[in-house]
Amino acid sequence: MTTGNRSFLLPGKVDAYLATLNRHYRQQGEALLREVVVNGTVLIDEARDYDNWNGGRYGHAIALTVTEELYLRIVDEKDDIRRRIAADINKLNSSQDEYVSEVLIEMRTTDDDNWREATGIHRPHAAAPAISPEALSRIWGEGRIGVFLSHKSTVKENTSRIKQSLARCGVAAFVAHEDIEPTEEWQREIERALFSMDALVALLSDDYHDSNWTDQEVGVAIGRGVPVIAVRLGTDPYGLMGKGQGLGGCRWEYPDGIAVEVFQLLHKRLPDRSRLFECALSAYAASVSFVDSAWKVEHLLSNFDALTEDQVQRVLKAHRENGQNNNSINGRRLLTRLLEKWTGKTWNGAGRDLAPEAQENEDPF
Repeated sequence: MTTGNRSFLLPGKVDAYLATLNRHYRQQGEALLREVVVNGTVLIDEARDYDNWNGGRYGHAIALTVTEELYLRIVDEKDDIRRRIAADINKLNSSQDEYVSEVLIEMRTTDDDNWREATGIHRPHAAAPAISPEALSRIWGEGRIGVFLSHKSTVKENTSRIKQSLARCGVAAFVAHEDIEPTEEWQREIERALFSMDALVALLSDDYHDSNWTDQEVGVAIGRGVPVIAVRLGTDPYGLMGKGQGLGGCRWEYPDGIAVEVFQLLHKRLPDRSRLFECALSAYAASVSFVDSAWKVEHLLSNFDALTEDQVQRVLKAHRENGQNNNSINGRRLLTRLLEKWTGKTWNGAGRDLAPEAQENEDPF
């Protein structure tokens, strides 16, 4: 097996080493270890690590995927088992500059759409109310991700500033006191927002728990299974929110900082990150200054470790077509680094023109 110009021997010997370990563990009476090496489906990540401090050695990671039944039997001893298997393979290994850096044990998942019903304790959620396209447009505008800002009326001005900062990130936010039209029956409009939101951000001020409405809003989010992000602004998460630590170190005076941390958590928790990319891209395309451009590259686009070819081309288009982007020295420097990560190539250029080094006529992939 090869990576680049380097040929590796260890990956091709792993199955034979596992066969030897099977016999060894049988002799030693190590039943669980034997089951893992016999039944685990093998996947090898070649040259995952390089040990430059010990003569230059290439480390390979091995993943053993086992059934749920076996995984549950070994889960309490999993770390000891995977370290033992890695050490034992390295004892058998004859490749001087290669070794097993890590053995991972993973659980094989199965498609079981009805597992909740099969438990006998499942209580289906009430059906969400039908929401018209006009109402969705009124509530969320053109936002690609909709966040409900749950808050006490005592902090409505601070909440409005956080809404503006989220808009800077391309994320739409609903704030009840300012987003309800005077002609709308206010409770129905809040319900529409709650049942169409992508996430709820609870702004935990000192008096947050004093309102019945805020707890009900969080309850709807938990019942719908959408992410709940608790921001500690005087109160710690409680109840079902208490399972997570919440965002700490936040201050009302820095709404942009709160928005960035919310964006980063959305990146971790939303199932469809492509929609969040659209938020970041639209925000970058609308940069209003050199500083704003660099800020959006650093805090929004940098969250994405990998992009498709089409997504990279769209980022480049946003760079070319907005003078605040292509003339931002810091923004261009940061974007160049991201392009190198996304494409695996070296990029250079100035102003509107960014291209892979020495491959100006070649597609960046």
